[in-house]
Amino acid sequence: MNMVERYIAAVQRELPEKKREDIGRELNANILDKIEAIEDQQGSISEAEIAGLLKAMGHPRSVALQFCPPTPLISAALMPLYLHTLYMVLGVLLVISVIAITSRWLGGAEMNLFWFLKGLASSFLNDAYFAFAAITIGFAVISRKQKTDPTESPGTCKWSPEKLPAAGKDWQHISLQDIFGDLATMLFLVMLIWYPIWQPESGATSIFTAEAHNVLLWFTPVIGIAIVHSLWQLRTRLWNRNMLLLNIGVSSAFFLVSLWLIVNTPILRINTEALHASINVSYLELSIQIFVLVIALIAAYEVIRDIRRLVRIS
Repeated sequence: MNMVERYIAAVQRELPEKKREDIGRELNANILDKIEAIEDQQGSISEAEIAGLLKAMGHPRSVALQFCPPTPLISAALMPLYLHTLYMVLGVLLVISVIAITSRWLGGAEMNLFWFLKGLASSFLNDAYFAFAAITIGFAVISRKQKTDPTESPGTCKWSPEKLPAAGKDWQHISLQDIFGDLATMLFLVMLIWYPIWQPESGATSIFTAEAHNVLLWFTPVIGIAIVHSLWQLRTRLWNRNMLLLNIGVSSAFFLVSLWLIVNTPILRINTEALHASINVSYLELSIQIFVLVIALIAAYEVIRDIRRLVRIS
């Protein structure tokens, strides 16, 4: 029985001190019952059979977790609210970082794309680290002080079945990642187009050619509609007929403008003197065309996807 005592001691070492004695007695009784059952069947039990029995029960750490599961940092009742808050805050921080870094990038003397991406990542991550830590610590404190029923989430006591949204398909749910990704992209485009006009004293010039810039200026209202559409999605979080119609219109407009930009090249104003001799200007322009073509294909895919969804939801 020395093996059983050592096994129980190993389990107890993984337990809180206040629960070691009670759980140790319960575990000892369970093991002895199993040993007695085997002895009743075959008359005796060997050390090897006892070792096999203990192995079947599992590692001492696993057994200890069965008796005393660890307390999660954030309770299960608060987890949905925690994740929602985290996604919302990180999404807002991404949008703010895009606006701030784009302003600095366009207002600088050097229009360096690498500097822009590095600054955007650095700004967002610095804010995201602090936000993640602050939100996690706050919810952890609330979890420790929570006195209500752990199976009931905050805010679930005041709800009405009559006000629940209509049952829909899985695709009708709109994720926060998609909403804030679209919102940050649209705000970035607006700043690219309008910053040289808003801030003429900064000396910033448009990265687009004059012809492409004029078209994009006229296209700005469509981008504004896309921004309002993203805010509408943030409010409802569920695709409906009107939202699909609006998204089809916006995606179609992006598709047509992208095709126009591809046909009427060049799109960007390229400073050939600033480029290294190893970079071919025609190759760079072709790369830009391919990038805009990808945008057009994505917009076309969204139009086809939303038309099919519209048929299904009608």
